Amino acid sequence: MDIESFIQEAIFAEKEQHKCFYQLMWDNFKETGYVITDEDGYEIDAIFKAVSLQNLLGEFVYRIYDEVNETGLEDVIDYAHTVGFSDDEILAYCEDNDEIDIDEDFETTVKNALDYTTEITADKMLEEFSTYEIFDYMIVATYDFEQDFVFDFEDYEEMQAFVDTNQEQLDQYKEEYESVLRWIESGMIC
Repeated sequence: MDIESFIQEAIFAEKEQHKCFYQLMWDNFKETGYVITDEDGYEIDAIFKAVSLQNLLGEFVYRIYDEVNETGLEDVIDYAHTVGFSDDEILAYCEDNDEIDIDEDFETTVKNALDYTTEITADKMLEEFSTYEIFDYMIVATYDFEQDFVFDFEDYEEMQAFVDTNQEQLDQYKEEYESVLRWIESGMIC
């Protein structure tokens, strides 16, 4: 199975409104070598990193709109199974990384792996983008702007153009949600 296509179609297309944000981050991560999807052995890692993006955006949604953030634990396992990996292969992936706490319970180990991956994904986002850029991209990916005007981004270039032309409104949101800016700046710990 082509893991890149799977990630785009199964994981990132889950919520159409969020898709441009995921694609912007993912393409940047591929350019910097943070995610590698075209070499054997990186499939499980790519799934964890894709779900970690969902987890970070979900935490943002929780902090802005007070909606529940699903951690993605079941998603990681389901996606890995769909691609053809067994629990033993998922566990082997976790055990190969010294930074992941291994527990007797499989799900606890996978949760530890997802937590670790989410933390390093947040760090990578902050290496590549400023706190303000991340806030802008996340609010544009999640906010219902239809009350003011209709938008439908074809790709993240259109999303970027929207961010650039609506900076004044986005700055107002930054003032309104200052605690969310601090959360981003402090590493987006979920």
